[in-house]
Amino acid sequence: MPHFDIDEAMRYAGDKHSADAVLDLSDMGAEEAIRTLEEAFAEPSEYFRSLIVRFTPAGPQTGETLFLPVGRYLLEKKKAGEISRLENLLELGAGFYIEF
Repeated sequence: MPHFDIDEAMRYAGDKHSADAVLDLSDMGAEEAIRTLEEAFAEPSEYFRSLIVRFTPAGPQTGETLFLPVGRYLLEKKKAGEISRLENLLELGAGFYIEF
């Protein structure tokens, strides 16, 4: 039986817990968060192939979170072909995992 390296397996399967870069949108409003994402997508991603976008999770005192506005923005980028993989990170708090 051939040896299959776990790191190689995770590369093929996708490890949502680590990425080449992390963008933290915590404590930002929806408009500021979308502007920050637009700046990140304006530059070609030649330095990283995966990105984790984090923001403050929902709580009793938080009100509306960035999940919907950021999710809609990223879904449009996926439909446009700029993102190959998009998954939520609800099990880790709040955010999205992206592969280009």
